[in-house]
Amino acid sequence: MEETKISVIIADDMLPIREYLQTVLSHEPDMEIIAAVGSGEEAVAVALSAYERNQATPHVVLMDLEMETPRAGVEAIEALSQKAPGVRCVVLTHFADDETVFNAFEAGAVDYLLKDASVAEILEAVRSAARGMSPIRPRIAELIRKEFQAMRAERAALVSTLNIVYRLTPTELELLRLLAEGKTQKEITEIRHIAPSTMRTHMANILKKFAEPTARDVVKRLKRL
Repeated sequence: MEETKISVIIADDMLPIREYLQTVLSHEPDMEIIAAVGSGEEAVAVALSAYERNQATPHVVLMDLEMETPRAGVEAIEALSQKAPGVRCVVLTHFADDETVFNAFEAGAVDYLLKDASVAEILEAVRSAARGMSPIRPRIAELIRKEFQAMRAERAALVSTLNIVYRLTPTELELLRLLAEGKTQKEITEIRHIAPSTMRTHMANILKKFAEPTARDVVKRLKRL
């Protein structure tokens, strides 16, 4: 029985790159290039059509990110993830910044390669994607590690803020609520019918509890909750 070939779609707005990838992949007996297109919109249309005709065949899209628009690739990946979950998108791009990488994975990409990747790396990525695998490359693993560190630090900061809030008096909570609404300290003294010196005392206590230099810094922390 003949082995099912991997249906590959190449999406890149640079013709030389499309032609290069076509040449590379066309020599692989387990791969079949069904289209090479220059936009994310075309990639979605072709991939959806191929997927609807034969969902049993593994479909892989080699997707550039910036094509007809800066977010064309990410939007195409997101559309395919929603409408054709069996289509696996492998990013092949020049962009290596953390935000772009995470945006691609958030949209549904299964792998992320830079355009200086070797032929062997590209072929491995296509085959892994077709098998339903998402290899964690060293660079991606490092990004994930950094993200978890940032999440851990943010969680610790939130817990610290909540612990302080629980120790505030009802009056201090009310003053902070008014500050968060954009009221000035002068306006608050008038609303609460308190003397400016009393307001200053309350604010000094609040700043001391939060270990922040200004009321604005305290409000910023509270808005993260």
